[in-house]
Amino acid sequence: MNTDIDFMNIAEGDKAFVTEFENFVNGKVSSTEKTGMAMTTMHRYLQQQAFKVCVGFMKSLAHNYQKGRFDDRNEWASRMADLMYGTMVEDGIFFDPEYLELIHGK
Repeated sequence: MNTDIDFMNIAEGDKAFVTEFENFVNGKVSSTEKTGMAMTTMHRYLQQQAFKVCVGFMKSLAHNYQKGRFDDRNEWASRMADLMYGTMVEDGIFFDPEYLELIHGK
Protein backbone atom coordinates (compact mmCIF):
# COMPACT_ATOMS: atom_id res chain seq x y z
CA MET A 1 0.00 0.00 0.00
CA ASN A 2 1.27 3.44 -0.90
CA THR A 3 0.80 5.08 2.48
CA ASP A 4 1.84 4.85 6.11
CA ILE A 5 -1.77 4.33 7.20
CA ASP A 6 -2.68 0.79 8.21
CA PHE A 7 -5.98 0.37 6.35
CA MET A 8 -6.84 -2.58 8.58
CA ASN A 9 -6.98 -0.28 11.63
CA ILE A 10 -9.60 2.02 10.11
CA ALA A 11 -13.21 1.69 11.28
CA GLU A 12 -15.45 -0.42 9.06
CA GLY A 13 -17.72 2.55 8.30
CA ASP A 14 -14.71 4.59 7.18
CA LYS A 15 -13.53 1.74 4.95
CA ALA A 16 -17.01 1.53 3.43
CA PHE A 17 -16.94 5.27 2.69
CA VAL A 18 -13.55 4.99 0.98
CA THR A 19 -14.81 2.14 -1.20
CA GLU A 20 -18.04 3.96 -2.07
CA PHE A 21 -16.20 7.20 -2.84
CA GLU A 22 -13.67 5.31 -4.96
CA ASN A 23 -16.53 3.80 -6.96
CA PHE A 24 -18.17 7.22 -7.30
CA VAL A 25 -15.10 8.97 -8.71
CA ASN A 26 -14.30 5.94 -10.88
CA GLY A 27 -17.24 6.31 -13.20
CA LYS A 28 -20.25 7.92 -11.54
CA VAL A 29 -19.08 11.52 -11.17
CA SER A 30 -19.92 13.75 -14.12
CA SER A 31 -18.41 16.99 -12.86
CA THR A 32 -15.94 17.15 -9.98
CA GLU A 33 -16.33 20.92 -9.75
CA LYS A 34 -20.13 20.85 -9.65
CA THR A 35 -20.10 17.98 -7.17
CA GLY A 36 -17.77 19.97 -4.91
CA MET A 37 -20.00 23.01 -5.24
CA ALA A 38 -23.08 20.91 -4.43
CA MET A 39 -21.41 19.72 -1.25
CA THR A 40 -21.65 23.29 0.06
CA THR A 41 -25.41 22.77 0.32
CA MET A 42 -24.92 20.15 3.04
CA HIS A 43 -25.65 21.04 6.65
CA ARG A 44 -22.90 23.36 7.89
CA TYR A 45 -21.65 20.90 10.50
CA LEU A 46 -21.39 18.23 7.80
CA GLN A 47 -19.45 20.65 5.60
CA GLN A 48 -16.97 20.98 8.47
CA GLN A 49 -16.65 17.20 8.78
CA ALA A 50 -16.33 16.73 5.00
CA PHE A 51 -13.56 19.33 4.93
CA LYS A 52 -11.71 17.44 7.66
CA VAL A 53 -11.82 14.35 5.43
CA CYS A 54 -10.44 16.48 2.56
CA VAL A 55 -7.62 17.75 4.78
CA GLY A 56 -6.77 14.19 5.86
CA PHE A 57 -6.60 13.13 2.21
CA MET A 58 -4.50 16.17 1.31
CA LYS A 59 -2.14 15.51 4.26
CA SER A 60 -1.59 11.91 3.20
CA LEU A 61 -0.95 12.90 -0.43
CA ALA A 62 1.50 15.61 0.71
CA HIS A 63 3.42 13.20 2.94
CA ASN A 64 3.51 10.63 0.14
CA TYR A 65 4.71 13.28 -2.33
CA GLN A 66 7.58 14.25 -0.06
CA LYS A 67 8.52 10.56 0.29
CA GLY A 68 8.41 10.04 -3.49
CA ARG A 69 5.34 7.80 -3.26
CA PHE A 70 3.51 8.82 -6.42
CA ASP A 71 3.58 8.10 -10.12
CA ASP A 72 2.28 9.70 -13.32
CA ARG A 73 -1.33 8.79 -12.43
CA ASN A 74 -1.44 10.83 -9.23
CA GLU A 75 1.53 13.19 -9.51
CA TRP A 76 -0.62 16.28 -10.18
CA ALA A 77 -2.90 15.62 -7.18
CA SER A 78 0.08 14.80 -4.97
CA ARG A 79 1.98 17.92 -6.00
CA MET A 80 -1.06 20.18 -5.53
CA ALA A 81 -1.76 18.62 -2.14
CA ASP A 82 1.87 19.14 -1.15
CA LEU A 83 1.75 22.81 -2.17
CA MET A 84 -1.52 23.48 -0.34
CA TYR A 85 -0.79 21.44 2.77
CA GLY A 86 2.78 22.72 2.92
CA THR A 87 1.56 26.31 2.86
CA MET A 88 -0.87 25.67 5.70
CA VAL A 89 1.80 23.93 7.80
CA GLU A 90 4.40 26.62 7.10
CA ASP A 91 1.85 29.35 7.98
CA GLY A 92 1.06 27.63 11.29
CA ILE A 93 -2.53 26.76 10.37
CA PHE A 94 -1.81 23.06 10.91
CA PHE A 95 0.77 21.63 13.30
CA ASP A 96 2.65 18.76 11.67
CA PRO A 97 6.28 18.42 12.81
CA GLU A 98 6.70 15.19 10.81
CA TYR A 99 5.84 17.03 7.60
CA LEU A 100 8.19 19.90 8.49
CA GLU A 101 10.95 17.35 8.99
CA LEU A 102 10.19 15.88 5.56
CA ILE A 103 10.46 19.25 3.81
CA HIS A 104 13.33 20.74 5.84
CA GLY A 105 15.26 17.63 6.81
CA LYS A 106 16.48 16.75 10.27
